[in-house]
Amino acid sequence: MSGRIDEGDVGRVYEEWFTQGLRGVGMRYVFSRRGLWLLNTPYRRILEAARITSEDRVLDFGCGIGNILIALAERMPFREPPVGTDIAPALVALGKREVARAGLTGRIELQVAPATHLPFADGRFDLVLTSHVIKHLDEVALAVAFSEVARVLAPGGRFLLWEFEKSRLSAPLFWSAAVSGLPPSFRLRSSGELGRALTSAGFHRVRRVPTGFFLMPPVPRLALLAER
Repeated sequence: MSGRIDEGDVGRVYEEWFTQGLRGVGMRYVFSRRGLWLLNTPYRRILEAARITSEDRVLDFGCGIGNILIALAERMPFREPPVGTDIAPALVALGKREVARAGLTGRIELQVAPATHLPFADGRFDLVLTSHVIKHLDEVALAVAFSEVARVLAPGGRFLLWEFEKSRLSAPLFWSAAVSGLPPSFRLRSSGELGRALTSAGFHRVRRVPTGFFLMPPVPRLALLAER
């Protein structure tokens, strides 16, 4: 898919998918802490590459209903509550319910914000992460989002991302989008394309992180770790 992608439209599609009928029930499970093994099967292996400690100030942009942050906070007593942002208010509301359900109220903060306008001071975080989000950013929005990440990271901070990879083996994603009839707009990119975008935004030492096997959907992913 090509052309301009409207972040707000993408957020509204996800809100519909998460809140309506049986599909909403399924989406809430798959994207919950309990469903991490389905969509983000090797997430622990990927997160290990960032060498996260309890002293890190963490941001997850495009956090959805907070599953990655919940998984992190369950394992690590962070000095400061990790923060999650998402453009969809309904997902943030669902995420706050998931945080409470996990007994982590006060240990995770979730708020509404787009990837292209992170409402935080310069150097606010030591680690920014995002998963399966940047495919919903067009070229202009991707450059702005990466610049925003660089801005809110402290010197030496890390940016960890993973996403579907542009590959001839990724065709099932386009087939399922065509069949669904109402897909959120997306654009897949190679590690080279993302590496160049990160370098342009001021990152250095961009390296690819082995992702391991993903259960659902079984299409290629890529993970990158960049330093500010």
